This record gives sequence, structure tokens and C-alpha cells, in this order.
Amino acid sequence: MVETRLTLARIVSPHSVAVIGASDDVGKFGGRVIHYLIKHGFPGRLVPINPNRASIRGLPAFPSIGAAGQVDVAILAVPVAHLLRQVEECAAAGVGACIVITGKLADAGPEGAALEAQILAVARNAGMRLVGPNCLGIFNMTDRAMLSSSLVLEAAEVKAGGIGMVSQSGALMGTLVSIGLHHGAGFSRCISVGNQADLELCDFLEYLVEDPATRVIALYIEGLKDPARFGPLLRRARAAGKPVLCVKAGRSAAGAQAARSHTASLAGSYAAFAALCRAEGAVLCEDPAVMVQAADALDRLPRLPAPGMGLAVVASSGGSTVTTADMLPAAGLRLAEMGEATRAEMRRWMPESHVHLPLDTGSFDDGTSEAGLAACVRAFLADPDIGAVVVPMTTQPAMAARAALFPGLCREGGRPVLFVMTAAEVGNAARDALRQADFPFYDRVSDALGVLRALEAEAEGRDRAALPPPARPPGIGHPPRLPAGALTEAEAKALAAAYGIPVTRGILARSVEEAILAAEAIGYPVVLKGVSRAVVHKSDLGLVKLNLPNAAALRAAYAALPDIRLEGVLVQEMARGEAELILGARWEPGFGPMVLVGAGGVLVELLRDVQLMPAPLRPEDAAAMLRRLALWPVLDGVRGRPALDVRAAVEALVRLSWLAADLGPRLIEMDLNPLLLRAAGRGAVAVDARATIGGESP
Repeated sequence: MVETRLTLARIVSPHSVAVIGASDDVGKFGGRVIHYLIKHGFPGRLVPINPNRASIRGLPAFPSIGAAGQVDVAILAVPVAHLLRQVEECAAAGVGACIVITGKLADAGPEGAALEAQILAVARNAGMRLVGPNCLGIFNMTDRAMLSSSLVLEAAEVKAGGIGMVSQSGALMGTLVSIGLHHGAGFSRCISVGNQADLELCDFLEYLVEDPATRVIALYIEGLKDPARFGPLLRRARAAGKPVLCVKAGRSAAGAQAARSHTASLAGSYAAFAALCRAEGAVLCEDPAVMVQAADALDRLPRLPAPGMGLAVVASSGGSTVTTADMLPAAGLRLAEMGEATRAEMRRWMPESHVHLPLDTGSFDDGTSEAGLAACVRAFLADPDIGAVVVPMTTQPAMAARAALFPGLCREGGRPVLFVMTAAEVGNAARDALRQADFPFYDRVSDALGVLRALEAEAEGRDRAALPPPARPPGIGHPPRLPAGALTEAEAKALAAAYGIPVTRGILARSVEEAILAAEAIGYPVVLKGVSRAVVHKSDLGLVKLNLPNAAALRAAYAALPDIRLEGVLVQEMARGEAELILGARWEPGFGPMVLVGAGGVLVELLRDVQLMPAPLRPEDAAAMLRRLALWPVLDGVRGRPALDVRAAVEALVRLSWLAADLGPRLIEMDLNPLLLRAAGRGAVAVDARATIGGESP
């Protein structure tokens, strides 16, 4: 590709724009584009291109781009049959970039893909950049450059603010901007990338990280062209103090390839993407509407002081406070435990019997008063256990005046206050009061709780970013020389042991007599396992015989092995533990080495209780992964059971993560399943292992 004519900053904020296919008819793409540029006050030179008109919207029109003089950006809204010719003319005329709204290219099949490739070649040979095709262009609210035909631009005003957005769906981007505007949010730049023939999502993410007008970044992602760029860009955004929120389409594991290990089936591409986001402090959302509202909260509200803090719920309706509190556990949130100073302030306004969370201000001695409400909210915002206050307002007198209290209280207290106007149209005056105060609001409690969960995730990312980098554990050198292909259990265990991961003692035998000698050396009871590189699940084929107490039982078990080709048998100690974990590692193309931990044993794929993170890990990372498991209460000691040796599990997981980091793309996949976890202080041991290695050792 030759040197490009324009920087991304100049493409997003052009000095001159040509609209090819311009029209006075706002029912057409080209008509809407020029209408919106004029309506929203584009300050640069605006050039309509239409061979059949002398002027459009009062502006002189040109028959072709070649006759228009120097142009930074051309917006193409032409039929697909004319697209190649128009791109060629733009390239010849020295246009810096084309925003191609036209669709039905690579998104429409092989013929369209071939045309898209031709267009890309023309652009690259000229140093001209492409946005799209099949996109809805760019909204630049900061500089009033609305380079788009999206109907969201029918809004009387498109508010400028701190949210930057990149989306692979133009229509969804317009919808999200509309949702944001309804809630009073402001945007810096919003870019629809469409098919990403040339400029892609990571290019614009990098631009937004550097853009001084952008404070928060929201991404709608269908697929990453260059996943290896994504993680470092998230890291740069975090270093710049700019939270990144993502919605990733295609969360099913449909793209994951069948593989030999549990880890491969559990750690698909979406799981790897989610793990990378968590590791780099990005906030992963399920609902795009919640994503844009959370981005707005991060732009206009104070940040949560720290993760794990509780919430205060306060309203003048007992029903709304109770139902909101009931929704917290499902959202992964909790009610706060008030300190004594907070309780003392509440006792000034209500009977002792009502001093609790959630708070119903209808219980105030003088009824719900603004003075009492403000005093309690101030106390909440100073309480060490209260990270945020949720205010679900129902229908009541003076809603607008009551709502107007909260922006000042929030800014004074320095913690988020999430105001929920649940009263539909009856609450519009309250919404207007908050818009005038430049303060967010929510229409549904579930949206507010989704936003709070995103704020919690952002705080978790801040905490993680403050940790020192991962340190190599003592006692491990470099991986041993390994054959390519599937390893036997003994080979996989030897690899784990080289990294200091405890494994059961075992001896490979070629006959029943050798097996008996091995058992005597290890000590009964023992386990007998048939060894075959071709078998994934040994127990399913009857190749695992447990708890053999003596030589007679061992001889009988050996005779009962199925009649398949075996490389021998593995005799190993009969280990016991209180819980079974799976530890896994694999190389995920585009994302690098990943490690996994979860509930292990034969039901691992049914339970799917797993956590995934990029390698290598810090001990704090490994401990956090364990705490996020549904199995965690068992590990922590539930219902009087003793706590298990979580420290040993953390140590094993960290060491496996360094194994994965060292082997890199050679480690296709590896399982330690199960890792038996014993009571606290008694350690852990891997009783089975498998691995697949690619390539050759260096």
C-alpha cells in the first residue's frame, strides 16, 4: 500500500466533503446525507456530486468528483453497479478517503466479495482509505461532521459528549445513539465500519484512545480482523484512563473446532475474547442498550470507589425498594451493610424499626421530605460500604423537584447515584429536569442494575491494572523437549511436573507382571490405566480401573481391559481429595495462551463451570478465577465442611499458566483433569493429564 493521503483524524474531521449521489430527495441515501450535513452545521466545504443538477440544497453541484477540486472525504451512496467506477474516479481525483454506504458486496456473496476486492485494490494503489462498504458512515458530534445517512440524525440536536463508539452494524449504532440521546448522553465520534474492507475496528479504536474529545469507548463487535491488535489497544485505553465497553455478537461457541481436550471445547473463541477483555480491564456487556447507558454513566457519573462495595436502595415506595433489592443477587450485586454513623443519621428522620436497607422514605416521621431524603443520601455516599445509591422513583407529587436533588448530591458525594424513572410518560418532567442538569437517568430498574454491574467490572479492571506484572514462580526453567502430536498421560504429567505441578506417582508397564511389580513399588491400593494416544476419554472405554487393593485384583483388572491396541498400562497411586477441579491450557489463535480452571471430573463439559484468562497469571488472578466459580463455596468450606487447599490450586494454576506462556503456539491444548484438591494445608494432585503439541521443539 502506498503512503496514505489522510490521517484517521482528518477522515473523521474532514475539511471538505463530497456527496456522490447527492439529491434534494431526503428519501434517498444521498439526499439524507447532504441534508444531515447541512442540518447539523458542517463547518467545512460541502460538495454535491450529481451530473444532472446544477445545484442541490442551494449549493453548486458538480458533474463528477474530478471537477470538484480538492476533497478530503467522499461519501458514496450509489447503486452497486456504479460503485467501482466512482471509486476509480475518486482515486484519480486525489480524494483522501471514501465512506462507502453502498452494500451488497462481501456481505452478499462471492460476486460481491470480488467487487469489494477490486475496490480495495484501487484505493490502496492510490493511498486512498475506505470506510465500509456496507456502513452508515461517521457521526462526529464534536466537530459537527455528520457523514452519514442514519435516521437518528433526524434528532433536533445530536449532543456532543465523551462517548466514542465503533460499530460493525450501522443500523444498531444509530439505535444506540438514539437511546443515548434519550437519556441525555453525549457522543464524541461514532464510526460504522461495515465490512471493514480497509479501515477496521481496531484502527478506529486506536484513534479514539488518542482522541482528546473521547473519554469512554463503546464497541459493537461481530468479528475482529486482527485479534492480536485488540489486547494491546485495550491496555493503552486503560493507561489513558478511558474505559472500554464491548458487546460481542456470536457468543455461542459455533466457531470452536472439535478437539481432543475438554479445554478446547470449553475455551472457544468467544470465551477467549471475554477472558481477554477481563484481563485488560474492558467491560463486556450482553445488552447493547445497557452498554451505551453504562458508557454514559462512566462519562458523566463518578466512578465506583472500589469493586465489591454494597448498594443503598432508597425511594418513597416500599414496593419499589423491595423489588429492586430482590433483583440485586441475580445481577451479582448486594445490599450494603450500613455503618453506625449512617444509621444514626437515619434515626433522626424515622423510627428505629425502619432504619435498614432498602430505605422507604415513606417511613419518615414527617413524611418524605427533601431535607430528610438529602440527609440520608449524603450519609449513604459517605458510608465505607456503600459504593452507589439506586433511586427507583414511582409516581408521586413533585417528581421533577425531587429528581433535581440528585445531581448535586451525587457530585457532592463523589459516588454514583443511579436515578430510575419508572413512571413512563408521567415522569417526563423529572427526565427533563435531569437532562437540564446534565445527569443520567434510567427507565427500568433492570437497566440501572446492568449499568451498576458494568461499573463494578470497570472498578475490577482498575484494581487489576494496579497489580504488578506476573512473576515467574521459583523452580521452573524451560519446557522439556516434546514430540509433536498427542502425548500419553505419562508424558503430559512429566510436562506438568517439570513446572512444579504435583502429579500422582505412576509407572509404565508392558505386561501384567511388570504392572504387579510397579504396584508393589508404589504401594496398594493402585489405579490401572490403559495407555493409548488415540483415546481421549479412557474411562468411557473401560480403560481405568480404580482402587485395586492387591495383586489378585490388579491381575483381574488387567485381564478385563478391552481388546484394543495399547502402548502399555500405567500403574499409579490411588489418590483421594475433597473436590475435583479441571486445569487447562491452550493456544487460542489471535489471542495467545489461555488457561482455564473449573469444576472437574467426568461431568466437566456438562457443568461448564469454568473461568478462562490469558497467560501468564498472577496469584491474585488465579484466586479471582476460583472465586468466580459456582463451585467456590465448596472450596471455601460450605455448611461446616472444612475449607480446601485453595492456595495449592492457585499455585498449580499459576505454574500451568507459565507452561502455556512458554510453549506458546506449540501447546495446542492441555488438561489436568481432575486435579484433586484436599483440605487446607494438604495440597493438591493431578491424577490425569492429556496434551497435544504442535510442531517441533526448538
